[in-house]
Amino acid sequence: MKDPLTIADWGEFGFIEALRQRLPEATDDLKLGIGDDAAWWSPLAGQGILTTTDMLVEGVHFDFEYTSAADLGYKSLAVNLSDLAAMGGSPSCVYLSLALPARLEKVWLESFVDAFLLLAKEYGVQLAGGDTVQADQMVISVTLCGLALKGKPILRGGALVGDDIYLSGSFGDSYLGLKLLQGDLQAPSALNESADFLKNRHLRPTPRVALGEMLAASGAVSAMLDVSDGVLADLGHLLTDSGGLGAELEVSRLPLSFAARDFFEADLVDYVALLAGGEDYELLFTASPKQRSKIETLAAKAVVELTRIGRITVAEGVFMLADGSRTALGARGGYDHFQHQGC
Repeated sequence: MKDPLTIADWGEFGFIEALRQRLPEATDDLKLGIGDDAAWWSPLAGQGILTTTDMLVEGVHFDFEYTSAADLGYKSLAVNLSDLAAMGGSPSCVYLSLALPARLEKVWLESFVDAFLLLAKEYGVQLAGGDTVQADQMVISVTLCGLALKGKPILRGGALVGDDIYLSGSFGDSYLGLKLLQGDLQAPSALNESADFLKNRHLRPTPRVALGEMLAASGAVSAMLDVSDGVLADLGHLLTDSGGLGAELEVSRLPLSFAARDFFEADLVDYVALLAGGEDYELLFTASPKQRSKIETLAAKAVVELTRIGRITVAEGVFMLADGSRTALGARGGYDHFQHQGC
């Protein structure tokens, strides 16, 4: 029989068997992976189990006009890794479920799986199972399981008045990258290198797993979450879950990448838009001012910059401090699936 060209030719079970053949033997806490009705996962005693799941829907989360199979395979796992990183968790095993059009070419799916498994290997994650169905529209569902350090993850609701607010890496890159990919923002020829960097930051975000584990082990962090909806929206989640607190952000401290700064200095974007833009998948966390020296020590060891960008206040609302003025940032923004349509 000649090599199948489409998923319909390959068949669901042909794909599952081909995938199973590519996986290493189940080890450590994953006792049984693909092949039975359910996977068998036996975590170590005294460690809490963390489970996160995300769905990516064609036309909502991704557009084939500018998203390759490999980029989508990478990102579908990366966003889940970021969720575990936000709780200081150590990823262990993952479940991948796919709703795919039968007309989809086999080579596309192979490229998707290659990128997914490559990232899984990088973070020591084992594919334990999932499901596949035929559908007119592509839907990707990923469920990632992991272990919490000493059985106790970092939650988003632990911030206290007076705590410092920190952000890893930079923000706004993914927002600008998406605008460039969609054609809503045009880059001057002098900024082509910056534009390429920003596009890649949208398509292939870096999950801060090692940093999350390091922060959890330090005991210095009071609350943490990842920046998926945008700094403004996610900070709003943290403030709400911490009892309805407020925050002040210092503009002079907000960390921009070289590429985002190029666009900012060219008057192509402002701070408010960058703060509202999502999908940077950096870690936003709080810590007592008494922990500053410990955070500085961690920052020196981390492979990513940690920046103190503001502080938690008792009054509700988020304010921006710049040149001696205090400005309310108003609506927290962020993506709401029931209030937005399309990519």
